[in-house]
Amino acid sequence: MEALIRIKDSTQHWFARNLKGDRWIWFICIIMLLWSIVVVYSASVKDAYSHKQGDTEYYLLKHSFLCFMSLVIMYVIHKIPYIKFIYVTRIAVWSSIFLLIFTFFFGTSVNEASRWIEVPIIGQRFQPSEWAKVALVAHLSLILARHIKGGWNPRELFTEPLALVGVVCGLIFTSNVSTAMMLAGICFLLMFVGKVPIKYLVLTAIGVVFCAAVAILLNSTQRSGTAQNRIASFLDKDVVVYQSQQSYMAMARGGLYGEGVAKSRQRRFLPEPQKDFIFAVAVEEYGTIGGMVLISFYLIILYRGLKAIEVTKRPFGGLLSAGLTFTVVSQAFSAMAVTVGLVPVTGQTLPFFSQGGTSLLFTGIAMGMILSVSRGENVEEQRL
Repeated sequence: MEALIRIKDSTQHWFARNLKGDRWIWFICIIMLLWSIVVVYSASVKDAYSHKQGDTEYYLLKHSFLCFMSLVIMYVIHKIPYIKFIYVTRIAVWSSIFLLIFTFFFGTSVNEASRWIEVPIIGQRFQPSEWAKVALVAHLSLILARHIKGGWNPRELFTEPLALVGVVCGLIFTSNVSTAMMLAGICFLLMFVGKVPIKYLVLTAIGVVFCAAVAILLNSTQRSGTAQNRIASFLDKDVVVYQSQQSYMAMARGGLYGEGVAKSRQRRFLPEPQKDFIFAVAVEEYGTIGGMVLISFYLIILYRGLKAIEVTKRPFGGLLSAGLTFTVVSQAFSAMAVTVGLVPVTGQTLPFFSQGGTSLLFTGIAMGMILSVSRGENVEEQRL
């Protein structure tokens, strides 16, 4: 008994010494990643038999490794004082623009969308739009923080916030309409909070539309036609979208308490059940109660991410935490809204829950930055 008490005390001491920042965010992220391993293993059975000769452990091991790497990235990033991010935000956002342009012309196409860059040797696909989301929000937070007390002039506005948001969102729009619209909305919200005049927000919206239109004309629409078809099908009540139909059936089977762990039947018919529609599989297996628990996790992340603003003494920290929190949570609720039929099919995944490589890793970066802000500043960091 004494040995168990010593182990417990030493474990608590290690966590208290090494895991800084908001403990609620740490707790929820760890629980969600562990839970996702079970759900992804269940939901990926169809793909395991279709693409991996029945090797169901392939996706289990791959997702488990990515979850572990996401936690490692969170840990490393959260140890960095958030004020040091100001030195890399500009490089990050311009590198993301370069990668988006490269993907535009030379990217690997999947489902008629050129969203990925194939990494040589390891054969892993990399999605630059995930990097662009984090980089743009971080750099925009820095720009707004420097002008939080006003003093904007037209040249500064057009060279940084307006042009930057327009170019990044326009490039993403060609291959991922929903991500571009969501990112543009978060940038507008940040700019509004950062006290950018309304007339310049309108100009930013015009800039985003213009850049998206130019990119579409150059690339012969790529995903815009798909987006139009999805919106038309969503608005036409006589058309039953196959993905939505299977999703509704999965959630109806779940009822209040669910079918049980790994007992989903609709996973065999849902397209991308371990990615886009994993929320439907979770509700089928864990019921409405499980779905509500998952929703509450994201709501707590939203609350704690915004509460971190109280700890920081600098506008940059507050804007950074708010922007990244909105990015993660809005993607989550967008994916769940698709599952329950509130919005057209978008292809968004659940952060820290769906199977994914790039998404998991860059969500880890975003959450690590939020945790870094929630740590506050000690005397040494304030001198920086």
